[in-house]
Amino acid sequence: MDPQASSLSRRILRETTRFAGIQVISALLLAGSNLILARLLEPHAFGAYAIGTFFLGLGALLGDGGLGAALLRYKGEVSDESYRTTLTFLFALGSGLALAFFLAAPLIAVRWHLSTAEAAVLRSMAVLFLVGPLRSVPYIRMERELRFSRIAGIEFAATATRQLVTVVLAWKLGGMRALAGGQLAGALVQLALAWNSAPGWPGFGISRKVLRATLGEGVPVQALAIAAFFKDNLSAALLGSLMGPASVGQFDFGLKYAALPVQAVNALSRVQLPVYARFDAKDPQLYQAFVGATRTALLLGVPLLVALSVGARAIVPWLYAPRWIDSIPVVHGILVNMAFGLVAGPLFTLLQGQGRGGLALRIFVAWTAATWALVLGVWHYHLSAVAWAYSAVTAPVVLWLIGWAGRHLGRSLWGAYVGPLAAGLAAWGMVLPGTPGPMARAGLAMVVYVATLAAIEGRRPLEDLRAWVAALR
Repeated sequence: MDPQASSLSRRILRETTRFAGIQVISALLLAGSNLILARLLEPHAFGAYAIGTFFLGLGALLGDGGLGAALLRYKGEVSDESYRTTLTFLFALGSGLALAFFLAAPLIAVRWHLSTAEAAVLRSMAVLFLVGPLRSVPYIRMERELRFSRIAGIEFAATATRQLVTVVLAWKLGGMRALAGGQLAGALVQLALAWNSAPGWPGFGISRKVLRATLGEGVPVQALAIAAFFKDNLSAALLGSLMGPASVGQFDFGLKYAALPVQAVNALSRVQLPVYARFDAKDPQLYQAFVGATRTALLLGVPLLVALSVGARAIVPWLYAPRWIDSIPVVHGILVNMAFGLVAGPLFTLLQGQGRGGLALRIFVAWTAATWALVLGVWHYHLSAVAWAYSAVTAPVVLWLIGWAGRHLGRSLWGAYVGPLAAGLAAWGMVLPGTPGPMARAGLAMVVYVATLAAIEGRRPLEDLRAWVAALR
């Protein structure tokens, strides 16, 4: 291998591994603080906040235009004019969206069953539309320079600030206000640290030529993000309108409880996009980087998902609170969705990085439409039916994508995935027998996972472990 390419590969692996390590620590912090919040706040508060953040997230996506993704994929040096145009365009759109959200908050509250006090909290959240545009330039710079571990450090500090402030406000004030206040505090810390790490204010100004070129490249990518957003936030958008904030809170609790491994994997997509965009389809380095990332996600994520699902009946009421027991059927129903979600994120990142944004958009629109249609048909049965609807649509979509990715890369991916998936399926079977208690079942499931994986793959998992340890040095 060329020395320069080898050096780049080592740097990518090192930065990705460090990023993943910090993300794991951040996820543990998030899980611990959310445990406290689940004891302090009612499901209604979480549901009301989720409804507010749905509109904030949708507005942020509509106001981005894919400019950040376009600059990340640009193969030359990004000019100050491009950064200036991006910042100005995003800030102008963010300002308009903030005003629109502020004025529309009372109407949103009526349609989504929120109180007058909660509508006032929604209005206070409008300022968050301005924070994202202001931190866009330093983030693009760091991602283009592959400074992933620094990004992870910034986001860890922001997460710690957000969760600490939220816990304090939940203890003192309670309700939706605590969650909104913590979100604003974390966003401001993230903004300050981003500019400290990648200084150089580009100023304000618009170049029509640059804007047209960047939007032309970025809009298809952003359309994919919008389709993904509607699928992933179906509970706030649909269940909030049909069933109210309390149901949203219960469903989202089950979703987030089961999503802990997937969140860490999806966070890596920001690392993977600039990496996958550097290589041609048949480059062995691209295949190695993609298989390494997705196989690691499955090897570590699948057993954790199974343990969380099988042990939920003991973990949820003991660690969180009995009020969340109604979320347990959601955890079981969403498990298949989450298992395939461990590779879905990297697969769509591969599509974007390889310039197949149009295909990715078509798949995601169909995926989102099928999920919404199935949920509309079953939501009145139980929240668990909604969770199973997610899983029923996700599995065939991701299986097709795995086949496509193998053809695109010139080598099959199934050999890397069959072992972890089969071992996970065998381990999840432990939820069915009547062994004494959910924690005993969770322990037995882990034994079955390790034994099945060893039977299928032999020493290969140990070789993977040695590679991970070496990457940390």
